Amino acid sequence: MNRFIDTTPEPGTMALGGETPREETSSMPQPKIAFVGFGEAARCFATHLTARIGTPMVAFCQGKINMPPYSEAFRALAAGCGVTLVGRLEDLSEADVIFSAVVVAVAAETGEAISRIVRPGSLVVDINAATPRTKKRVAEAVEARGGVFADANLMGSVDLYGAAVPLYASGSGAARFAEVFEPLGFRIEVAGPEAGTAAAVKMLRSVVTKGMEALLIEALTAATLAGVREETLRGLCASMDATTFSKFLDMCVRSDVLHAERRAVEMDGVAAGLRELGFNPLMTTATTERLRASAQLGLREEFARRSGYSADEVLDRYAHRLSGR
Repeated sequence: MNRFIDTTPEPGTMALGGETPREETSSMPQPKIAFVGFGEAARCFATHLTARIGTPMVAFCQGKINMPPYSEAFRALAAGCGVTLVGRLEDLSEADVIFSAVVVAVAAETGEAISRIVRPGSLVVDINAATPRTKKRVAEAVEARGGVFADANLMGSVDLYGAAVPLYASGSGAARFAEVFEPLGFRIEVAGPEAGTAAAVKMLRSVVTKGMEALLIEALTAATLAGVREETLRGLCASMDATTFSKFLDMCVRSDVLHAERRAVEMDGVAAGLRELGFNPLMTTATTERLRASAQLGLREEFARRSGYSADEVLDRYAHRLSGR
């Protein structure tokens, strides 16, 4: 990548939270940064970068609501984050770093459009919650034009963490992304040089986090209908607070291979009880099917004969059966 233009902030510039930028931040050349899409995460990052380094930034949006010609309100919002809105994607071609921060539905086409305007050596940072295949596709397009690509995934919410949200990154530009942005207050873990690696972890993490959200909403809404919300909350929190998540996960995997069939029958009864409340048990029904799928792998007797086994052994046998080997 071309060496970044030195746009060191003037002495006395204050960082986010009222802190003065660290010495290494003020002494290193800063990149020209641009955003494609300017939603919550992009605004959070831009506001933080403005406070830390004060370098001018630009953004282009082509969404359903915010698109050229932009409304005065949206222009003011961007300006408050230290960003100037531009009317064409091509206006970002001089950027050293381009963040792609759009909705998943247009992540692939947006990434390919960005690839057509990047300069050799430029870094494209894709923070979209896209699939590993999409990330690889965009990486190939960027690299074909001489750019480098970072598949960067938010492993938490900017509502909770702000710009310090953990970022899990992979791809040809992941190490450079960390090198440049960690001194600016970003928390970046590099998973490796292959685009899609980090996205796969993000995707599978979402299976759990979004699934837990859906399960909790189902259980607590039904508990409210049944008039036992506080009691249900106490029961849930007491058991979960008594252990670590890693121990809970290990227990779930090791017991699933032995008890999935029995638990599926129990969950049929739970679903019937929820229907009696006039509630559609969507997640409970899915849980029943997932348990039956485990039972149908036919591994219960094999593991029941063992004196001990690990969660890894269970998962390896599950994967072996599912792959047909």
